[in-house]
Amino acid sequence: MSSREQKKLQTRHAFFNAVLDLCMTGQSFSSISLRQVTREVGVVPTAFYRHFDDMESLGQALVVEELGSTLAILSNSLQIGRKRSFERQIAKSIQLFLQTVSTQPRYWQFLVSERFGGSEAVRKAINKLMKMHAQMLSEDLALQPAFAHINAYDRRLLSEAGVNMFFSWIIDWLDLTYSEDHDDEVDLAEIEDKKQLMLHNCTRQAQMLFYGAYNWKSSEETRLND
Repeated sequence: MSSREQKKLQTRHAFFNAVLDLCMTGQSFSSISLRQVTREVGVVPTAFYRHFDDMESLGQALVVEELGSTLAILSNSLQIGRKRSFERQIAKSIQLFLQTVSTQPRYWQFLVSERFGGSEAVRKAINKLMKMHAQMLSEDLALQPAFAHINAYDRRLLSEAGVNMFFSWIIDWLDLTYSEDHDDEVDLAEIEDKKQLMLHNCTRQAQMLFYGAYNWKSSEETRLND
């Protein structure tokens, strides 16, 4: 990669980071202006158009390029549904997921906040991303003998339910992380206890969902009539 290409890539990522930073202050993506972003990056507004057609294309690119790669790495590390290679498979997978949320709060805050936000392009990109990772989880479930009796259609529904459940934990987990990091008056031991309780509850929810599926009976009739 030439130095010019490298600089262009760095500027592109600077736009992504500017959006994530502004969203972390409480702004929605649809309320962020092009001038705000360029001011954050330190470039003139005309420079924006060397990278994106408009703010919608910037938001879409952010989801696909930046957040998509983060979810791909996470999905590759999770063990839910794969052939058992260690004990407490679900518990360790949930722990890894919440740790990832803690280490990259800007990404997860954006995904959750903008999933139903005002930008159609961003909503569609996030929805496509979630469906793609639900499909990956479904394929992982197919590798495990415990799910062999569930057909592909039902495994996909189970996976979508799992992905939606994981996303429902993110804001509460980030709230605990923010309290620990930014509130000097908070009792750190109390925060840690709350985190452990939430981790326990999230693990139990996932176990109830995936273990409960062991008793599900798939059939073409059930799929068409339910």
